[in-house]
Amino acid sequence: MDKKPYLRCNNAPQRRRRAQRFAAFQFKDPLCYEGNMKLTLFFLITFLSLNFSWAAITLEDFKATDVVTDQEQGFTFPSKEKYSVMIFVSAQCPCSASHEGLLKDLKKDFKDFAFIGVHANANESTEIAKAHFQATQFPFPVIQDKKSLLANKLGALKTPHAFVLNAQGTVLYAGGVTDSHVGPSAKKHYLREVLEDLQAGKQPRHKEGRALGCYIQREDE
Repeated sequence: MDKKPYLRCNNAPQRRRRAQRFAAFQFKDPLCYEGNMKLTLFFLITFLSLNFSWAAITLEDFKATDVVTDQEQGFTFPSKEKYSVMIFVSAQCPCSASHEGLLKDLKKDFKDFAFIGVHANANESTEIAKAHFQATQFPFPVIQDKKSLLANKLGALKTPHAFVLNAQGTVLYAGGVTDSHVGPSAKKHYLREVLEDLQAGKQPRHKEGRALGCYIQREDE
């Protein structure tokens, strides 16, 4: 039985105030939230105590199942693509849904980049996820992150939450797709700017960007 879905992006003032007391860096304004905060706060406190840096993270080879086709896919590093873009997305979070059009446009404009959607929300059933992403028709695969292993490895906390990796699997950018929890209202498009820089052979102007969205619900929450 599925847990209560997200009601709206800005939906829990009391829990938001509690989160703000703990979250001291880029996640200090959690505008979208539904679910238990225990593991999220654990990650935040751990990252702060270890002087956490996404640049220190490198993904290793892994396999995952496509949410729509149910086919297993393998991902290896070094990858044949120079850059990969992994975006954690949700089947029910309105913040994630508001960015779906922007993500489609990014894939169209950056054809040489490998795009991968990642579904890690334990409170969204396989049936709900499959139906949603079939209807969304992303021009790239959406894989199921069982037990949130990728989310935990990368430190993904919200949907949408984007990660740009080089061919070796090292994180070059981690953060929001935009500066807004509602994609069309965004004033800054962090992910697009990073991809523009990389396509031009430049260093990305952003290493991190605040991610605004619904918190990813892990299985043990």
